[in-house]
Amino acid sequence: MKHLPINNPAFELLYKEFDDYIFLKGYSGGKDTSYAAQVREFLFFIETRGLDEIKKVTAIDVIEYQEYIRERPNQRREGGLSDSMIRHHLYSLRMFFDYLIDMGEVDASPAHLPKFTISRGKQRQVLSVEEIKEVQAACRTHMEKALIATAYGCGLRRTELELLDVNDVILSQGVLIVRKGKGSKSRTIPISDGGIKILREYIVKERPSLFAEDKMESTPAFFINSLGERMKGQYLAELLKVILQRTQNPVILGKEITLHCLRHSIATHLLDNGADIEFVQEFLGHSEIDTSHLYSKRRKQRLKMYNEINRPTYAN
Repeated sequence: MKHLPINNPAFELLYKEFDDYIFLKGYSGGKDTSYAAQVREFLFFIETRGLDEIKKVTAIDVIEYQEYIRERPNQRREGGLSDSMIRHHLYSLRMFFDYLIDMGEVDASPAHLPKFTISRGKQRQVLSVEEIKEVQAACRTHMEKALIATAYGCGLRRTELELLDVNDVILSQGVLIVRKGKGSKSRTIPISDGGIKILREYIVKERPSLFAEDKMESTPAFFINSLGERMKGQYLAELLKVILQRTQNPVILGKEITLHCLRHSIATHLLDNGADIEFVQEFLGHSEIDTSHLYSKRRKQRLKMYNEINRPTYAN
């Protein structure tokens, strides 16, 4: 790939300077030319997309480049690139942008590029839209419906569910505020029309009944237990297991679904229905795009049907 044509003089210069940098740094004894060659392929890729300045590169371009190298043929043998080679390509790209930051060519890596590593652990499972509907239909109480509406519909982490206060759910505006997300960052999440109805029914019809008369509204917590106290994340996780068991669907039960899996499920469904990856990044509260997981494999178009994929089908 080191012979790919680059017509943009600025890109050609960046490539040559990075090639010199790699040699001077002594990576692999100065003999490994793959770092620069892989960067050249990236520059060739963005040039063919009409980009003429390195500062114009966005997170979308990086993700689409990753998809490109996953799909392009291997130049040395049949098939595509191995996972290890894809990781090498993306590591080279991260090194390149780190170098550009040091040189003052760019202010930051696109979307705060992560250290492109691919987890060797067990891949987190996700539910299909139809399976989510089965889970919704298995809910029996307003609290159970509210749990699915916030864990799946709003993509909250387990800790965020536990720390959620009733005042954080602003139904009049159709939003939910996470005040202390991962890294103590806050974010505002849209609630679907169906979700608003579900959360209102829980707040109005069921939550007040969980307080003892002498402890009426003694806690601001959104999810409360039978003692009127904030519900722990572990109990919310156990409640989800109970709901899943009611589906009696062996496929669902075989996936070992957790609250965090519901979060990954909504991300997948949003992207499959045309959501911008940057919207999903903000929706989930990610400080950087997780390219080691499924999000980087999905289409990146505009958000089209949020309410459609988030419409509950609860049994009466």
